[in-house]
Amino acid sequence: MRQQLPTEGRDWSSLEAEMASFARDDVDWRHGRHAFHVWYGGDDIFEIQRKSYVMFMQENGGGAGKTFKSLKRMEDAVIDFAAGLLHGPDAVGHITSGGSESIFVAMKAARDWARATRGGAAIPEIIIPFSGHPTFNRAADYLGLKIVRTEIADDFRANPEAMRAAITPSTIALVGSAVCFPFGVFDPIEQIAAIAAGSGLWMHVDACVAGYSAPFARELGYAVPEFDFAVPGVTSISADLHKYGFCAKGTSTVLYRRKEFEQYQPFEFYDWPLGRFANPNVASTRPGGSISAAWAVMNYLGHEGYLRLNKMLMGVRDDYIELIESIDELEMIGNPGSLIIAFRARDPSALSMADVGQEMLRRGWFLGPVKQPSGLLMGLSAPHGPALPQFAKDLKESIGLVQSELYSPLPEQQLY
Repeated sequence: MRQQLPTEGRDWSSLEAEMASFARDDVDWRHGRHAFHVWYGGDDIFEIQRKSYVMFMQENGGGAGKTFKSLKRMEDAVIDFAAGLLHGPDAVGHITSGGSESIFVAMKAARDWARATRGGAAIPEIIIPFSGHPTFNRAADYLGLKIVRTEIADDFRANPEAMRAAITPSTIALVGSAVCFPFGVFDPIEQIAAIAAGSGLWMHVDACVAGYSAPFARELGYAVPEFDFAVPGVTSISADLHKYGFCAKGTSTVLYRRKEFEQYQPFEFYDWPLGRFANPNVASTRPGGSISAAWAVMNYLGHEGYLRLNKMLMGVRDDYIELIESIDELEMIGNPGSLIIAFRARDPSALSMADVGQEMLRRGWFLGPVKQPSGLLMGLSAPHGPALPQFAKDLKESIGLVQSELYSPLPEQQLY
């Protein structure tokens, strides 16, 4: 039976209590029981998000620079901050609603750039590694493109030569990840970008995960390969502020090396009563709060704040890697370069990681399932530090239970 709109309104106290009760079956992310979906930097940052979001909650980002010059001022500053972190002195870009929109509009720009400069292929092709995000396929479905996925190397990074071999006259772009979501490894961006430049192709870097953490990890002394506009041949970058930029959902950025590439992002239309309609984003109405909160958080943290957070988080990551490597039955998948880690069984025939994942879920831990190869992944944030001792205990107990002769697998649950 469908619910009906209440005849009379209710007071906030009763609504608040009922809404709080809705969360009782949610994953306890505040205590590090989550694998992704929440990227938490701390209660102080949350308060900055909340207060700054509410200040401009009613303003419409679609009117930034027109009705709301305030939002344009803040968006321009955020893009300047991003361009500085990603080595793009001439870079331009936009705030979007998330990584998916950043990828969508970047692929739209690549398509229209190719139409203008290379001639139109019947079905333009974009080459990405097997580990690339499914959003590229989703964008292609909307935009009339074809995604060609190529094999990855033994180290779980993209295979540049396989990508080179897949280039055809219909190819318009290559894509690499920094880092890829399934394994948390950096693709060899310099090699892929060199192939793209040598073939006259667009090169997009999906840095949605690590775009706002990797620059600080490098400064802290971690081995972070070049992945941004410091690499010749990189045309566009997607990087999520609502992940390791610690800004409010949903906030991402898309940047282009120069204005000549960004010009292909907006949609323009004239043939209607109001004349010119131009919009760089997918949505026309955009929450002003996500723009204002991004500006506020980035100014609140500053360079030193981000550096301090990443020092803590990379330490948490190192502790989790040390734990995984101390368990005889487990090994890391690849060499994680940022705050996503993935691990698997050393002997898949002796231990089902799907069953381990289910046992951990029964204990209240939501771990991301990796299907190829079978494993589990985690995107680490601040709550995972204090959670490590209990996580270690439950993980070891889950492995022992799954290996026991008395074990009966639980019905598999859909974790996504």
